[in-house]
Amino acid sequence: MAVSEASWFEQTCARIRSRPALTEAEERTLARRWIEKKDRRAAQALIEAHLPVVLHVARRLRGYGVARDELIAEGNLGLLRAAEKFELRGVRFKTYATYWIRAYMLAAAMRANSIVTVATGALGAKFFFKLRSARAKAETLLGPGHEGIDALLAEQFGVSEDVIRQHSARLASTDLSLDVTVGEDSDTTALDLLPDRGATPEDALGDLERDELVHATVQRLAKGLDERERAVLDHRLLADDDDTTLAHLGDRFRLSRERLRQIELRVKDRLRRALDTAAGESALLQ
Repeated sequence: MAVSEASWFEQTCARIRSRPALTEAEERTLARRWIEKKDRRAAQALIEAHLPVVLHVARRLRGYGVARDELIAEGNLGLLRAAEKFELRGVRFKTYATYWIRAYMLAAAMRANSIVTVATGALGAKFFFKLRSARAKAETLLGPGHEGIDALLAEQFGVSEDVIRQHSARLASTDLSLDVTVGEDSDTTALDLLPDRGATPEDALGDLERDELVHATVQRLAKGLDERERAVLDHRLLADDDDTTLAHLGDRFRLSRERLRQIELRVKDRLRRALDTAAGESALLQ
């Protein structure tokens, strides 16, 4: 009996989820073999062991209008990118890979929802990924069409009600083709009239330098942390999609949640001061 494509996909996902997770030591051994010896079998084992992370992140990002198989495909590309760029400097591969997997999936969601992205910059991206669900929750609380919804959302996002209304209208609208001409007797298209608001090469270089500075700072900080602090950094501060709780870490290190909370606050403070120092040194060199 032939297996449908959908059934095959679900069976494949089930097999991936059943894979046993690597221990931190196993993960480090495979990563070292790949980075230092270019052992492709080690790289393959490392990547395959983290395919469940791709499924986990895809499940958390459902609802952005992208098919699950497409999200998974993008996440796999992010996982490959993580393996390509990973370095043995104190951060677990799982933590590092989760960042790249999520970044590739979010980029796919942005592309899929609009050919011309309506959300640009940090504020726009925040609206794109939060406003739709926030409005749905507000409508559940106050009722659809309630006059207080925009005010509630404006307070939540820290912007004016006009901005909320503008972004809500854009999220609800469909894309307009840029190939359409602006007049019956004109060959000029809407694309020809669009101003170029894209990032300049200087902006792109600045973003790259900032990301590299943050990455290097975090890795330097991690070298000076003990095992408990490293676990807090990996599972609580760097991995957005890690479900590890203070209770889990408390069981692992036989510490109370309050003690782990104190350690977390200490690591946050050290990270903040390290980033401030790095940013100051970078500014002096420019």
